Amino acid sequence: MRTLVWAVAMIALAGWCSQANAQSRCPELTELRDEANQASKQARSFARMGRCETYVRSAMAWNALMHYASEHREACDISSASLTEFEKRQRETTQLRDNVCAGRPGRPFPAEIIQR
Repeated sequence: MRTLVWAVAMIALAGWCSQANAQSRCPELTELRDEANQASKQARSFARMGRCETYVRSAMAWNALMHYASEHREACDISSASLTEFEKRQRETTQLRDNVCAGRPGRPFPAEIIQR
């Protein structure tokens, strides 16, 4: 049991150190990620109002993060899982922006809500 606890602690410490190292090497990545998350929060807070501008800002922030992460992947030691997550968030935000700015609901309604 002690060995298991020790192994888990070492893995957690190694993960924390590599994340801290990546942040110290690439502070721009951390700033861009924080900006993208903040823009997404603002877009969600204005979701009921359907404000296109906030969704445009959010999509631009995620696009900037994705572009930076793609170009500095090796230098910043960005994992493929992180890059995939950034791509997913960028696609979702772009689709949400397109829908809201076109006057459609941000996300499609679930099948059980749609009645014929």
